[in-house]
Amino acid sequence: MSKISVIVPVYNTEKYLGRCIESVQNQTFKDWELILVDDGSCDGSGSVCDRYGRQDGRIKVFHKQNQGPAASRETGIKQASGERIMFVDSDDWLDENMLKLMDEQMNTSGANMVCCIFKDIDDAGRISHPQLFKENCIDCQTAEECMYQIHHTRYLTGSPCTKLFRRDLFDEIDFCSNVTIGEDYSMIVQLAEKAERVRILPWELYFRYVRRGSISHGGFSERHKQAFDNYMKVRLTLIRKYPNLASDIIAFHTEYEMAVITAMCRNDKYDKEVIRKLKADLREHMGNTLRHEKIPLYMKGCAVMIAYVHPLFIFLFRILYHMTGR
Repeated sequence: MSKISVIVPVYNTEKYLGRCIESVQNQTFKDWELILVDDGSCDGSGSVCDRYGRQDGRIKVFHKQNQGPAASRETGIKQASGERIMFVDSDDWLDENMLKLMDEQMNTSGANMVCCIFKDIDDAGRISHPQLFKENCIDCQTAEECMYQIHHTRYLTGSPCTKLFRRDLFDEIDFCSNVTIGEDYSMIVQLAEKAERVRILPWELYFRYVRRGSISHGGFSERHKQAFDNYMKVRLTLIRKYPNLASDIIAFHTEYEMAVITAMCRNDKYDKEVIRKLKADLREHMGNTLRHEKIPLYMKGCAVMIAYVHPLFIFLFRILYHMTGR
């Protein structure tokens, strides 16, 4: 039995997968197992998994029918033997000291979840630091404090990566396997509520690869429609539980909901019903959007255009997309 189980959902990332796997193998912390869950990949990712699995007995490989990353995480949890869990996306990689430092922080703080921050690296090798903050660390003691860090400061991200979890947090968690966009955020909200004691560290230990063709930069599909409806439901539930955070929760969700129409612009596939719901929601909460300090000015302008002159927004975004590919 290993102390930390590192779970990697794999889908069509043959080109990047070796870098991810080797960043785990090269950890200074050695008491780990690596669980690779091949989610029905159509490229050579499955073969890459098998090759590393044959070479290293600490690596376990599972192949399954394509169901999305949430189902792969759930499969990984069921197969994991570690008392602590970490997730890594298959095109990302880790600092060599990440497991060691995160494990030490969980031991010394008594936290049930420990989080670091990430740095972004794009196809051209450009590096950005979207999460840096000045505090030595941030310690949450209650579920409401965790929700504040998710929805106001945004230091506690909705991604399952960059985090070390106690294994028992996953007992009776809904992995939202029926949702394939935004499902990670729904899971993290549940885990943070259960954990209550969470430590957030200002250390960039996780390297996130930003590339064209990933789900977050793809065109509109039925998954985006499903994600939009899921965000609406989660938002209502959270506001009922944490009314003091209503403004932050609405602002957070507004930004993510607008990503649905940008996905439509990428592949010229426009769902009139979703656009109608989005426009109505943006208009209802426009005052909160314009006043909220965490929403960037450019995004406030986007919200106004989508709510009142969405064809203009589509026209301008299409030009930007063709120029930048983002």
